[in-house]
Order: sequence, then structure tokens, then C-alpha cells
Amino acid sequence: MERNIQLNWQGVVQEAVRRRKEQKLTQEQLAVLAGVSKPTLNGFEQGKTNIRLDNALKILGMLGLSEQ
Repeated sequence: MERNIQLNWQGVVQEAVRRRKEQKLTQEQLAVLAGVSKPTLNGFEQGKTNIRLDNALKILGMLGLSEQ
């Protein structure tokens, strides 16, 4: 059985950026905490969709938007 799952990627990214700023974290600080490179985090925040899922989940997890 095939399912179509819709993801509002832009909304997820906007919420992640909002939370990062709310927590007063720089991109560099969040990248270190999440264990990803700064260019990876920057691409994520720009809404690029070619980010690896595991890296996206690390970032989202540090911001309380997914379980780690």
C-alpha cells in the first residue's frame, strides 16, 4: 500500500529558525550542538531540500522539533 505524505518543509524550516533565534543561538553554535557543518545548517535554513535526512533530524532534534 502506497501512502502520500505531505510535508510543509518551508514551515518546518521557519519554525526551526524561529526557535534558534528564540534560544539566542548562532548558526555556528547550533551546528556544533547538532553535530553538522555550518554550511549544512545554512543550507537547511535556506530551505534547500537536498539536505540529508539524518542531518535535518539532528538540527530539528536540538531545537525540540523531533525526537533524537
